[in-house]
Amino acid sequence: MTVRRLAGVAELLTLADNDPYVAAEADPERVTATFAAEDGAVGWVLPSRRVAGRGHLVALGPHQAAVDLLVAALEGGAVDIGSVSLPRDADRLLPPPYSLDPRNDWEWYSTTHPPPVQAREPDVRPLADGDLGEVAALLAGWSPRADVAPGDPGVLGWCGVRDHAGSLVAAAAHTERRPGVPHLASIVTHGDHRGNGLGAAVTAWLTRRLLDAGSDVVTLGMYSDNDDARRVYRRLGFACAHELTSGRLVERR
Repeated sequence: MTVRRLAGVAELLTLADNDPYVAAEADPERVTATFAAEDGAVGWVLPSRRVAGRGHLVALGPHQAAVDLLVAALEGGAVDIGSVSLPRDADRLLPPPYSLDPRNDWEWYSTTHPPPVQAREPDVRPLADGDLGEVAALLAGWSPRADVAPGDPGVLGWCGVRDHAGSLVAAAAHTERRPGVPHLASIVTHGDHRGNGLGAAVTAWLTRRLLDAGSDVVTLGMYSDNDDARRVYRRLGFACAHELTSGRLVERR
């Protein structure tokens, strides 16, 4: 299979038919390489968040084509890849000695429209620096797989809900993977308060605030085993563009 190096993100986006995930995630300032394969796959490389000093390759397209693009990039020595994202379960097609460990299945969502107003939205407030210790504790206790934590690069702000006693019981982060494209992350609700619409409230409040401020789209990601979150996001108008598998790339010889 022939894999060619592209001129940059603009060509990548054209070949991907302006895919919303590519548009939101492939930041020209951070992308170090772009690729296309003759059988319909496209890919790009960013600095890896999982493996310091190495690249993270995202490959989209038919399962086998995406895997072939990854293998061609690896064997061609074009980039140093430490982690990857592929279409859901495409990693099952990786030839020896390659595998992903650990592997995580997740989904990428976006919306361009304000969500329906939620009953608990009036309780949502922006959080200040002095609240971030409580955010960290809430995430540690109730969302240990959260994508970002207070102080991480790319986090632009937090919002949350407090109960009648003043304790923080729900929160969400406004981050950016690409400048100007808001991405919601680390949406969390205390276990004792789940089922009360707080996750929907912080998601809707933050989404509405960002769209009203002029953003064209708001995005988020979720682990695929979180059925409750999926129902909430779809009810709020978010649409799933891609189901993906990500992880560290391992070579076992």
